[in-house]
Amino acid sequence: QSARGERPDWRDRQYRVLFLRHDRIGDMILSTGILRAIAQSHPTIQLDVLASPINAPVLTNEPYVHDVVVFDRRALLSFPAAFANLRRRRYDAVIDCMVTAPSLTTLLLMLATGARYRIGVKALGNDFAYTLPVPARETAEHIVDKLGALVTAFGLQPTALDLRPRVRLTPEEQESGDRVWRGETDDRPPMGARILVNVSAGRGHHVWPDERFVAVLRAARGELRNAEIIVISSPGDRERATRIAAAGGARFVADSGIRDAMTIVAHADVVFTPDTSIAHACSAFDKPAVVLHPRGNSAIWGPYETNGRAVESLTASVADITADEAARALLARLA
Repeated sequence: QSARGERPDWRDRQYRVLFLRHDRIGDMILSTGILRAIAQSHPTIQLDVLASPINAPVLTNEPYVHDVVVFDRRALLSFPAAFANLRRRRYDAVIDCMVTAPSLTTLLLMLATGARYRIGVKALGNDFAYTLPVPARETAEHIVDKLGALVTAFGLQPTALDLRPRVRLTPEEQESGDRVWRGETDDRPPMGARILVNVSAGRGHHVWPDERFVAVLRAARGELRNAEIIVISSPGDRERATRIAAAGGARFVADSGIRDAMTIVAHADVVFTPDTSIAHACSAFDKPAVVLHPRGNSAIWGPYETNGRAVESLTASVADITADEAARALLARLA
C-alpha cells in the first residue's frame, strides 16, 4: 500500500529515520542544525545519518545522532552490500538532503532503504520518489535556510528554530586546540590576536595563488606584530602551506584531520580561507571569518549568522580577487 500523501503522526510510536548526507565535509557541518532540529522534534524519533568517509567524523560527538552509517559513493562495487545493509536496518523514513538539485545516487539510496516515508524538497526532479514532498523555501538564499524546508515534514516551522550549525568538541579536543595556539610551553609571552589562515580548497576555482596568501600574511603581521598566525592545509597541500607560512612570517601546523582542524578553528580569533569546509566550521563555532568566493557564490555558501565577511570575485574564480582586497577585509575584521 502506497504511503504517498500520508503524513505520519511522529508521536504515536518510535520511528527510525535516516538522513542522507554522503558528500562533503562542509555540507555535513552546515546540516548539523537541521539534523539537531529533526532529532529533537519528537522523543520517538531515532535519527541515523548516512555519511561519507570524509564527513562522518563531523558527527562523532553529537548526542542527537543515534548512528552514523558510512557510505563511499566512489566504491561502486560496494553498492550492493551497502544497499542490503540499509534494507536490513528497516528504516521508517528517509530524508533526501539535496535541496538545490537532484542526485541519482541519493535517489537509489532512498529506494534501497525500503522506507515507507521518503521525504524531500519538491519540484527538484526526484518528486516521483517522495511520499512526503515538502515545499521549497522560496525566499531562502543560504543553503542552511534551504535545508530548513525539510523540518516542516516533522511539524516544525524553520523560522521558529535555531538552525545554526554547531559541532560539539570534547574537553580533550578543546584543550588540544588551545595548546596548538599556545605552543609547547606555557611560559611564552602573552600573544596578540590568533589569526588562522587555511590555504587549501576542494575545488579548482576556489584555489588562490600562493603569493597572495603571502602578501596577506605580511599585511597582517605588519599591522599586528605580536599576532599569533597559524597556517593550515589539507594533507596534499602541506609542502605548499609550509612555504607560504615561512614566506609570510607565520607558523605552519599539520593537523591530523578535520576534527583536529576544527579544534584550531574553535580557538582562533579570526579565520582567512577560501570557500571550503574550514569556512563552514567558522559558522559552527561563531568565528569571524574572511572567506573568498567565486562570483554569485556567497549568498548561498557564505558565513552563516556570524560576524564574517565574504569577499566575492568578479568572475567564476577566486584567483581574480586581489591580495589588497583580501588584506583590507582581513584587517577590518581584526580591527
